[in-house]
Amino acid sequence: MRGENSDTLTGLFTRGAFIERSGNLLQDGEKGYAVAWFNLDNFKMFNKRFGFTRGDEILKEIAGILSAVFPDDVIARFSDDNFAVFTDWASVEMNIDTVQEYLYSLHDDVTLRLRAGIYFPSDYEDIRSACDRAKLACDSIRKNHSVSSCMFHDGMSRELALQQHILDNLNTAMNNEYITVLYQPIVRLSTGKICEVEALARWNDPELGQVSPGEFIPTLEQYREIHKLDVYAMKRVCRDYRTRSDEGLPLLPVSINLSRLDFELCDVIHEIELAVMLNNIPRRMIHIEITESVSEEDMTVLNLGIEKFRALGYEVWMDDFGSGYSSLNVLKDYSFDTVKFDMKFLHGFDINKSEKAKYIISSNLSMARLMGMQALAEGVETAEQLEYLRSIGFDKAQGYYFGKPMTLDEIFALERGTETAEITRSGH
Repeated sequence: MRGENSDTLTGLFTRGAFIERSGNLLQDGEKGYAVAWFNLDNFKMFNKRFGFTRGDEILKEIAGILSAVFPDDVIARFSDDNFAVFTDWASVEMNIDTVQEYLYSLHDDVTLRLRAGIYFPSDYEDIRSACDRAKLACDSIRKNHSVSSCMFHDGMSRELALQQHILDNLNTAMNNEYITVLYQPIVRLSTGKICEVEALARWNDPELGQVSPGEFIPTLEQYREIHKLDVYAMKRVCRDYRTRSDEGLPLLPVSINLSRLDFELCDVIHEIELAVMLNNIPRRMIHIEITESVSEEDMTVLNLGIEKFRALGYEVWMDDFGSGYSSLNVLKDYSFDTVKFDMKFLHGFDINKSEKAKYIISSNLSMARLMGMQALAEGVETAEQLEYLRSIGFDKAQGYYFGKPMTLDEIFALERGTETAEITRSGH
């Protein structure tokens, strides 16, 4: 019996006991060791579906499997569905495969995936740091269902440091306006005129310089902080709109991006309504973009949010159509005013050579039209792409061919912007 050093549910070591025992072994330096970190995918959803009693049974089964496969090693349940094993480096990969096989054989009726991350600590290395690295390796394959284990590499340390910087400095970046909003023009293809703009967050960090949206947006989504950024960006958009309106300057409708998580993490409709009313902005001037590729466990919450936005007078767009695996289901289950076709459709697109690309684009366009939605192509980079998209009936387009993200003053200072934009004067 391990007494106070044992986890009450599984009988494995506690985190503290694991740190002490494996740390002592590592300091002895008698042989090579490995830390294996295990995490059960979607365990919260499993509990929600089958109940906590069944969930506890699964955790005890995993503890039993780990104890059988690693009989002479230090094993702990760190928290919830996270387990750690301190073992011999030579057999760790083979034993991890054995653990997976046992789990699959016990549960052929329920899909359970136990991810594993592996780290090989050096002699006298801090065991806590070793566990962090093993966990990072495990987390790195969260979305990659083709593999079940991964070894730590140095690039993961850089990624971890960047993620931590983003999370630690988000509030400071917003308060000091290191995060700004730029706008990218959207052109109506039937007229060739700028008809709308998309608001895009940009982060110029005093320590790191430009932080890519491809880095800070996924991090904020993963750690459920994305609503803070989206609400902040919306307020910046409203402030820019109000400033131009007060000065009697021309205006364009603005589309803003929301994560599906916003509907869970805050009352995003209230936040947007408050910002819009305080700045006296007509709802028709604000379009809501929701990205297809972000997963949503509770479709009801999102669907109600979309319908409420539309009932209030906002247009709702689906962003990045085609980037996720459930594009057709999304169109079936939700009502959108405009569908934005993912730029991956157009990447490297040569209309003289790729008949398949032409067929995919035109077929999806026809489907959107039949469902009463407008179609916007994003990522347009060449005149050839533009002419083809116009010829098959796209309503709108955006991309570097028309302009990179810029300030509203720069939008209207464009050679084509001041003379050909479909602008709305303030007060109309």
